[in-house]
Amino acid sequence: MKANKWFANLALIAALAAPALAAAQGPRAVRMQAEMSMVLTGKVRIAAGGAVEDVSVDREGEVPQQVAKLIRQAAPQWRFEPLAADAPAVSADMPMTVRVAVRRDPQQGEDVFVMRIVSATFDAQGPGEAPRSGSMTPPTYPMQAALVGMPATVYVVARFGRDGKVADAFVEQVNLHKVGSEQQMVGFRKSFAAASLAAAKRWSFVPPSQGKAAAEHNWQVRVPVAFMLAGTQEPAYGQWDVYVPGPRQRAPWAQRSDDIGVDALAGNGPRLVGHGRRLIGGFDGNG
Repeated sequence: MKANKWFANLALIAALAAPALAAAQGPRAVRMQAEMSMVLTGKVRIAAGGAVEDVSVDREGEVPQQVAKLIRQAAPQWRFEPLAADAPAVSADMPMTVRVAVRRDPQQGEDVFVMRIVSATFDAQGPGEAPRSGSMTPPTYPMQAALVGMPATVYVVARFGRDGKVADAFVEQVNLHKVGSEQQMVGFRKSFAAASLAAAKRWSFVPPSQGKAAAEHNWQVRVPVAFMLAGTQEPAYGQWDVYVPGPRQRAPWAQRSDDIGVDALAGNGPRLVGHGRRLIGGFDGNG
């Protein structure tokens, strides 16, 4: 979906958000890196055969109309794995979280923007079916990033056993919320990833006590780690944020390859990975 009028001031917003970093390169380079993003929640109703029957966006009155329209147009194209043959053939509502981003279209020019759904998660764990936080000491803010006021969100996937201790941890993605030169961005991502991994190795979790996952011997959880300086706040629900997504990497022990929701998480709690009804088609970022 093209969105020229809405985001004509995207470059100005990005430049104002990162004056210390913008000086490290020309204004045009800053504009070409800047994107806008928001994370929204809602529900999809999925038929037994895997088709999406309905979609709803939480607090839709607080969401830009064009964004809600994009989600409603995209969802009917999604296809989930069918229910098992011995399962009751009924439709089911599943909570969803989606990240919508506005990006420049390099083929159309600097002033043409495209709005897309870039990631999504679908999670229907009931009480006791998902791991809970145990001890989760936050990481130390990297000094250089703090000096220039660089915020970030790091997506960590951790594997733990029945004792709750983390056996393995891996950084899947580091998203920055200001822009800079390529060299700066690489350095910041490395320092945020290192700080997050150092903290994650000391975390602990409480295993699921209900559902199919409770019988397993180890679990994977995804945890978003937000680095924000004192006095700053995350954008309100339905508001845009400067967003520079980092490369996505897959943990070496990951078994399912259908995960498209690395950076589509609401809240800061751990999310069970590798369970639930799989999205098997129809999602290409556009719907």
